[in-house]
Amino acid sequence: MLHVLSLSILLVTAFSFLNFLSLPDARAHSLLSAVLLKRRAAISGDPHSDPAFHGMNDEERIALLKAAEEALQAPLPVVQADQGHEHAALRGGQKPFATSAPGPPAPPEKSAANMALQAVDSLRARSKAVFSAISIPLQLGSGGGIATFSGESWLQLDEAVDADELTFGAWIYVPQIPEMSFPLASESMKTIASTKVSGCSTTNKGWALFMHEWSTTNRQLRLSWTDSVSGCNEIYSESTLVPYDKWVMVGFSLSKARNRASIMLDKQLAGIDQRILSDSGKILFGAHIMPKATDIAMAHGFIGFMGDTRILAQSTDGAKLVNLLHCEAKDLTSGSPNCGTHTSGLKVLVQHQVKSESINSISGGRLQPRYVKGFNAGEGQSAVPIVKWDAKPAHPMSNDAAALEIESVPGPTLPPEKLSATWPKEWLSRYGKEELMKSQTEADVWAAEVRGAMKHTWDGYRTKAWGHDEVQPNSGRPKDRDAKAVTMLDALSTLWVMGFRQEFEEAAQWLEDSNLPGPGSHGQNSLFEINIRAFAGLLSAYSLSGKRVFLDTARRLGEKLLSAFTSPSGLPLPTIDIGTGKAAMHSWNANTVLAEATTLQVEFRYMSKVTGDSRWQEAADKAMDVVLKAAGQRGLIPIYLSSPNKQAVSFVGSKMSMGAMGDSYYEYLLKLWIQGGKRDVQLKEAWKRAMKEMFDQMVSKTAGGLQFLAELEGGQKRNRMDHLACFVAGMLMLGSRSLPPEEVDARWEPFAADLTYTCYQMYVRTPTGLSPEYVNFNPGSGKGSDMSIPGDAPQNLLRPEAAEAVWYMWYYTGDHKYRQWGHDMFLPFLKYSKVKYGFSAISDVRKRTAPKRDSQESFWLGETLKYFYLIFAPRNTVNLEEFVLNTEAQPLKVFD
Repeated sequence: MLHVLSLSILLVTAFSFLNFLSLPDARAHSLLSAVLLKRRAAISGDPHSDPAFHGMNDEERIALLKAAEEALQAPLPVVQADQGHEHAALRGGQKPFATSAPGPPAPPEKSAANMALQAVDSLRARSKAVFSAISIPLQLGSGGGIATFSGESWLQLDEAVDADELTFGAWIYVPQIPEMSFPLASESMKTIASTKVSGCSTTNKGWALFMHEWSTTNRQLRLSWTDSVSGCNEIYSESTLVPYDKWVMVGFSLSKARNRASIMLDKQLAGIDQRILSDSGKILFGAHIMPKATDIAMAHGFIGFMGDTRILAQSTDGAKLVNLLHCEAKDLTSGSPNCGTHTSGLKVLVQHQVKSESINSISGGRLQPRYVKGFNAGEGQSAVPIVKWDAKPAHPMSNDAAALEIESVPGPTLPPEKLSATWPKEWLSRYGKEELMKSQTEADVWAAEVRGAMKHTWDGYRTKAWGHDEVQPNSGRPKDRDAKAVTMLDALSTLWVMGFRQEFEEAAQWLEDSNLPGPGSHGQNSLFEINIRAFAGLLSAYSLSGKRVFLDTARRLGEKLLSAFTSPSGLPLPTIDIGTGKAAMHSWNANTVLAEATTLQVEFRYMSKVTGDSRWQEAADKAMDVVLKAAGQRGLIPIYLSSPNKQAVSFVGSKMSMGAMGDSYYEYLLKLWIQGGKRDVQLKEAWKRAMKEMFDQMVSKTAGGLQFLAELEGGQKRNRMDHLACFVAGMLMLGSRSLPPEEVDARWEPFAADLTYTCYQMYVRTPTGLSPEYVNFNPGSGKGSDMSIPGDAPQNLLRPEAAEAVWYMWYYTGDHKYRQWGHDMFLPFLKYSKVKYGFSAISDVRKRTAPKRDSQESFWLGETLKYFYLIFAPRNTVNLEEFVLNTEAQPLKVFD
């Protein structure tokens, strides 16, 4: 009987070994699976009872046994680090340490093992079926308790655990929860345990075991440690990912003596030069150690459940590591040979107990619950609840996610052959057809979410404020500024682009009946805002659809707008009554705002082009010429000019900004050149000068690596940046791909990518995942503390500029990460801004309970939702060879 049982165990082991021969790298998994199957066979008895083993003759079984014996006796190979390779190369999704170039293949040895392997090669498919039929039983502590982590709380053990030889292991269960339900604790990283402070500095001593590559949710298991070169040395799983909704043991072993690091659940074994031990007297379970407990951006919180945890001051590899980490607690503490190696180095053993404090049973030390500032565990509840063990535990966030209604409205898609025709050759050569197709398949789902948000927004406006300028999304009350249905006009092109034809036609019919703008006084309102939202909205609807009603309405409105161009300087008066045509100055400012005077030309030129009436172009071009003359050979210019009522035009003050009141001047220099067929050299050269001076004077970088655009005043930099300034990234990409190659500055595209990343960080570093109105930068600070939200700018007004930057980056590069970023930025709007009749501005993005403002600007429909949709829609949805987008994202056809 013993003989039969032994034969059975080896047989299962052999099948496991053969199964993993077909993997790209069987260095660890062949042994890992062999040991697990060996344990399974010992528990379950004779595996011959499994039908998958039937039909094998004695020769086949002998061959399998010999192959298994050879596999279990062979030492695991060690992959040595390339000494010429920086440790930092392991960051950002790069490949793990590479081996040196292989030499010529050695002649095959005529060993019994080789002969056996050849003899059973045909049995691999059968062995896979056997392996898939076997399950490994979960082994948790006798108390049956598991800790529940929310992403904002963790357990802290105030004991020094780091050692030259170290092994860590923990049972974890990761529930599949929609990303929009995550608390935003630093870029989606989910830390299982850590002794090191987050970041790549060599002063951040220790190690961290976490899942998800930075800024993703790709489920890679990753081990990071510090040496003299970097704090971001890593090995990680690539093809074997942490599963959702399943208990799994994860762990690692670090050895200074053997110059080796390895992680469980991964086929990698990577060599290391050295490792700096943590000098911290604590370890965090479920989070990274943070320099300050209030710094949520450094929390990296784990979301899920954690069972038994063990830390040993010893190291091992391969089969022994697997055995050690799967060893039951009673065997660990008793020194039982069942663990496969000695366990004298056991320093931490945690078995959570329901209705009891979690303790380290080796030292008696208490694991203390901790949480980020602002976290509310609920009255009478622990920050890290201990619940009874369950094979399929339900996480509290799962309930929250189910309660949150996400309306998806699928829209138009392209068949594969038409979709592939939209991809530039550059995309195909870089990514390949399969990867691009996969990107679009995933993005189609996200596009449907954006269409759902647009329909929800439009329906709220249609139901509660039809024909009014805005709807207050919380209360449903209509709101007017100058009674021109600005939300409707601003949204027309978005309805068309997203394929909402019925809603588009309904708006067209309303315009047919309304004869907008109506008679009588409408009050003084911003010429700039009326132009970019209402006037451009009508012109864009005409440009896209060709329907006459939009051009006729634009003509009536445009006649009123021309009344602003009567000043002696040629600069327009900044406010207009669209009923009476009366123009006036702002009540709050006696000067001309740069962006207001120079963000009319794209729209006015288009009006003259389609009507054949030159009055609009002549008026707007005169204003631009006045500004260009005042600028002379300067590229960057102040945001204020003298009053339009003064004959001589000069600049007022010295403040220069790519944000509010300066931004679209630079944007329109480039877009006017493109719109006019790329003929006006004066505009192109003015834009190039501005970009050169921007790089020379405004571009800044923090010690943490964030690039940004500082403001200038009196020759001094102010290290703050508006969300509005994020548009610069898209503008640089547009310029880089539109100008002749010999005129393109090599700095434009790399900075565009860096600035887009900074704007993305303005979202993901806040507790809500929504960007504030502007941020301050701390140039001397490292990652995580180099950006802050000032007290006067925590609001989110549903602005579009960061989404705009992401779209241009994706449109020109095809990199799927920009679509992922776009989705990361969009989901918090669903979570925190969605209300009964639309989406509301948020008062404070630092507070998940921040009150909503009951305000929804029309640019939410005209720009923000349009840019999010374009990120996920096929590339040809809006073709930048055919259209130029005004500063409100209104597409207007370029001139032949």
